[in-house]
Amino acid sequence: MNTARAIFKNNELLQHLDSSGLDRIARVAVRRSYCGSATIYSHGDPADAVYGVIAGQVQISSRSSALDEVLLGSYGSGRVFGMISVIDGLPRCVSARAAPKAEVFAIRRDNFLQLLANDSLLALSLLNVFCQHERIATRMITDEYALRSVPARLAHRVLELAGRHGNGQDGAEQAVEITQADLARYVFVSRQVVNQYLGEWQNRGWISTSRCRVTVTDRKALAMVAANGGGHA
Repeated sequence: MNTARAIFKNNELLQHLDSSGLDRIARVAVRRSYCGSATIYSHGDPADAVYGVIAGQVQISSRSSALDEVLLGSYGSGRVFGMISVIDGLPRCVSARAAPKAEVFAIRRDNFLQLLANDSLLALSLLNVFCQHERIATRMITDEYALRSVPARLAHRVLELAGRHGNGQDGAEQAVEITQADLARYVFVSRQVVNQYLGEWQNRGWISTSRCRVTVTDRKALAMVAANGGGHA
């Protein structure tokens, strides 16, 4: 129970609950592991549960008329996802998959709705998380996509991913595990366009690339591209 409490206490939705509230969550939550980019749920699936990330990464994606798939974001440890369809009872409007592996906890829809009905603090926390997610989505649409050029969007996304999920010994270089196809889905362009810009930036010494990895070697240069939209050789 103490281990479960520690996990839930680090979650954005559950962190404000008291011990009794955390114990109620622990009694109904189930731990699940996904690997090999396994699908957690797909667009159109019935909403069976709310999920929280314990370890690893989960990618959220949607369908597009222009592209097969658009990546909307990724969730790491402490984040919660899958709430909208659980609340309104409609089919999933997005897909979720491990990236490439993730450990999550799942709370069945009926259990979650009962917890909400009986715990006003949990309901208030849910509203707060919804507001945070809405702010992020609004910023992504207006700032990243409506107001930024393609190289600016790509540079911004690489820096964001490197900052949130990257790793580096000296803090100067940060590597993020991601494919060019996934980067393309993040910024709503083709993989060929992403490959072109990454190649130019690698020639300039701003990044280095290898299979499924982008390493940022000059954050200042990429930050200038993200701010000003340059990036062509």
